[in-house]
Amino acid sequence: MVENFFNFERKKVLLSDALNRILTLQESLDRTTNRDYFGLGTTSRGVNPEINVFKKQNNLMVIAELPGIQKDKLVLEVKDKFLRLAGQYKTEDYGTGVSVHRKERKNRSFDRTVKLPFRVESEKVQAQYKNGLLTIELPQAESDQAKQISIS
Repeated sequence: MVENFFNFERKKVLLSDALNRILTLQESLDRTTNRDYFGLGTTSRGVNPEINVFKKQNNLMVIAELPGIQKDKLVLEVKDKFLRLAGQYKTEDYGTGVSVHRKERKNRSFDRTVKLPFRVESEKVQAQYKNGLLTIELPQAESDQAKQISIS
């Protein structure tokens, strides 16, 4: 009985040690990804661009926030149950002899793929870009729409 207690305590210590190592690794990764060496930006994490997805009748609506991006820098693709949104943010060139005090807007690209709840009619997809908001209307494919079956 005493031997079982010591085995249990030993296993508990080993499990606790493994968990502490995992948590230490996670904290180290968090510190690395949030580091801002020059203090020019704010630290932010998450998926970019931010989107809202909702169903309206038989269409899926996607609204993406893309402030300051040029329409010709956007790539929009639909295949099967996936929507791909890619593009590039470009900031201004301030020229020479300029002292930058804060730089939160950076040149960066994004490439985001979202799994949709159903297949869409890719030929009928409509997209509109206005005031930094991209609105995409994705009609549900007829093959994925529910069909009412009559009962005899």
